[in-house]
Amino acid sequence: MKFLNHGIEPLYKKLLRKTDYRLDWSQLPAAVHPSGGDLPKPRLERKCQQLENMVRSVLDLAVSGQTIVDFCSGGGHLGLVLAYCLPRCKVLLIENKEASLDRARARVKTLGIQNVTFYQCNLGYYNGQFDIGVCLHACGVATDLVIKKCVEKLAAFVCCPCCYGSIHDTHLVNYPRSKKVALTEISHKEYILLCHAADQTEVDTPSAEQGKYCMGLVDTDRAFYAKEHEYTVTLSTLQPPSCTPKNNLLIGVPPTW
Repeated sequence: MKFLNHGIEPLYKKLLRKTDYRLDWSQLPAAVHPSGGDLPKPRLERKCQQLENMVRSVLDLAVSGQTIVDFCSGGGHLGLVLAYCLPRCKVLLIENKEASLDRARARVKTLGIQNVTFYQCNLGYYNGQFDIGVCLHACGVATDLVIKKCVEKLAAFVCCPCCYGSIHDTHLVNYPRSKKVALTEISHKEYILLCHAADQTEVDTPSAEQGKYCMGLVDTDRAFYAKEHEYTVTLSTLQPPSCTPKNNLLIGVPPTW
């Protein structure tokens, strides 16, 4: 109700893409396919759909020679597709789990590509300059740390958030993220309750519609944060929405672009 009293509703927009680029997985090397990262078969189709949304969005932004950082990269599902599709860009994989990076390294070796660099660390420890930051299902606070780092570096971002219920204040970020939402005087407890409600998005459950709405409010707050730093931000939904219950997509372009 506090959001509505201030005229704040989810800012969902349909993406107007420069190209209807679709990945023909049959024409890509096997090591680029998510199956090359030991992903269980039941999840493969949905993972491919998630990746297509992310990759298409980055392809609309990327320019030859840029540096793209895949934060919380895991086994490299997203970063390796980007590296293969954008051979003249440098792609950095940031991941704190050694086993995940080992899987990514093995795939890169098989592919024989030379434009990938690995960093085993928490995302907060990476302070290099970059042009585009991406994260696919970075959990809770991690999404906000990625957006914050992108804003600090005046980099574009393409983020699909996850695990809203694990959102909490840290020494680096606090909630709400934007001044606009803070003006609603929503309490910290109320905001955390909103985040927990945003996690209830499983398909065909009574709370799914409410969960999607709450998820939209949380990500609208994230969009306002970037807009307050003069970013152009679009909040949309991955297509098809069934590819994941956490199907929001935030795309931010800095004022310098």
